[in-house]
Amino acid sequence: MAVRWRSLTAGASMFDTVAIVGPGLIGGSMGMALRRRGLAKTVVGVGRRQESLEKALKVGAIDEATLDLEAGVGAADLVVLATPIGTFGSLAPRLTSALKPEGLLTDVASSKVRVVETIVSALDGRPDVSYIPSHPMAGSEQRGPLAASADLFEGCICIITPLSNTFPESKSAIVRMWKVLGATVVSMSPQAHDRAVARISHLPHLAAVALLAALDEEDMRLCGRGLLDTTRVASGSPDLWVDICGTNREEIRGALDSYARLLQELAERLKDGDLEQLRSVLVSAKQKRDRLVEARRTPRPRT
Repeated sequence: MAVRWRSLTAGASMFDTVAIVGPGLIGGSMGMALRRRGLAKTVVGVGRRQESLEKALKVGAIDEATLDLEAGVGAADLVVLATPIGTFGSLAPRLTSALKPEGLLTDVASSKVRVVETIVSALDGRPDVSYIPSHPMAGSEQRGPLAASADLFEGCICIITPLSNTFPESKSAIVRMWKVLGATVVSMSPQAHDRAVARISHLPHLAAVALLAALDEEDMRLCGRGLLDTTRVASGSPDLWVDICGTNREEIRGALDSYARLLQELAERLKDGDLEQLRSVLVSAKQKRDRLVEARRTPRPRT
């Protein structure tokens, strides 16, 4: 494969055209960041609803908009698939057949094993296309282009899960792009990704959901910031999270089982009046949380 991605020299863009399929929160933020940092000459937004595309244009997430998937991605050097996971099955065959020769494709999905299987299957017969799955660990409980921000990826981790046949120069281009957008890039297998995010992202979401389900409306009116902070992520789109859980359910189930065992152990400590053992758990959790906060304050090398 010829090296087609430009080096980042003064005044030069990496890509002539980037197409973002689904310029919502993540896709729109990518478009804003790509445009602000001069990584693309033109960012095309591809969507299903004209109203949403007009919002993306208004906030500066994209330069052009189209409802025509094939036309939108046909001239793009880089295509970013940023729609909900549940759409991948229907979109992938159309998308991959329309990609330009030697095109570059990435996605921003929150699970990877099933997503990679779907897209790789759709890419059968297109050995010229390089697909590098991505997952920026950034976001919000809000949705849509009006919630997008050009700074969303500053200081975040972006996990990539390159495949065995990934062109090295294409992987380098995706890594370089995410680093310029502000992320620290970590590479791992799709399986390792799904196991990790089940515990650090998917489990916390379902824990917040379960906590709210356990509360009475009458008690909730008395709450302070603690409950609001702890359950913020539960405001995320139910449809989006059904898709995520459906494509990573085994790893999430394992994470939930481990969490349930720990909660049961806490219940046993209270039942037995073993407050010293409870204190030990609380101390350990505080120390771990303090280390996490400190790590987030320390700038990460963008490797």
